[in-house]
Amino acid sequence: MEIRQLKYFLMLCKELHFSEAAFKLGISQPTLSQQIRVLEGEIGVPLFDRIGKKTVKTEAGELLEHYALQVIQDLENAKKAISDLIDLNKGHLRIAILPSDLDYRLTEILIDFRKEFPNTKVQVFPTIECLKKVLGNEVDIGIGLKVEAEPHLERIPFYTERYSLFVNENHDLSQRKNIKPEELVDVPLVMYPQGKCGRDLVDKWCARQGITINSVMETGSATSLFQLVQKDIGATIQPSQLIENFQSLGIRSIPIENAPTRELDIFYRNDKYLSKAAEGFMKRVIERF
Repeated sequence: MEIRQLKYFLMLCKELHFSEAAFKLGISQPTLSQQIRVLEGEIGVPLFDRIGKKTVKTEAGELLEHYALQVIQDLENAKKAISDLIDLNKGHLRIAILPSDLDYRLTEILIDFRKEFPNTKVQVFPTIECLKKVLGNEVDIGIGLKVEAEPHLERIPFYTERYSLFVNENHDLSQRKNIKPEELVDVPLVMYPQGKCGRDLVDKWCARQGITINSVMETGSATSLFQLVQKDIGATIQPSQLIENFQSLGIRSIPIENAPTRELDIFYRNDKYLSKAAEGFMKRVIERF
């Protein structure tokens, strides 16, 4: 059994269509069919059933897929470990991060990371599906809201953050030391649209407080929200630490009593090799927050 055959087999498992799988592998359909027959001959049982135009995995195919994925992952882990041993500065790091304010705060971390790992290519994917991308091996690290335990997942809780009310420095509330939840009802707000993680977190908190906020304008960008606050279009409810980035705009942060909070995790697959670059990046995230 060859690694090449396992890769052919796994592509067919994914596509369940010989023509599509062959196209994505860059080989001819007869070549793929022949290699699958060789593999089935070696295993001793059919791996796929051909029902008309449909291709479905047999029970043996399902079982082999499970172990083949482990074999390919172990091989990739070995390659990355050896690459790290030879040259710590080379590699490719893919990061999924909760969009809006979290990806906005990565800039300083990325600058510091680049100084130590100048030849490591970094790709940052803002997405609300961080966990799905990590478990699907589409990225190496996920950074986002607290996730539930998974068999193949390592999670590192690294920050618990309270939310505050942000207002223009000339706003009527700008000198307040704190604000009660019920007072927010009368404050015109600029917020993320419903469906965004940050907005949903605030809405759920409002429901628990028995209040409804007044959103007069909505946008999906943290920068645009704070620009609207700067122009006194409205106030906004956002993670407290963001004041470090926007205080220069003439914006004040007011603590909210019994404020909304969020727990943040870094997570990655525990069966996947974690490069020195990935470890270095995670260390910087933890230190920064």
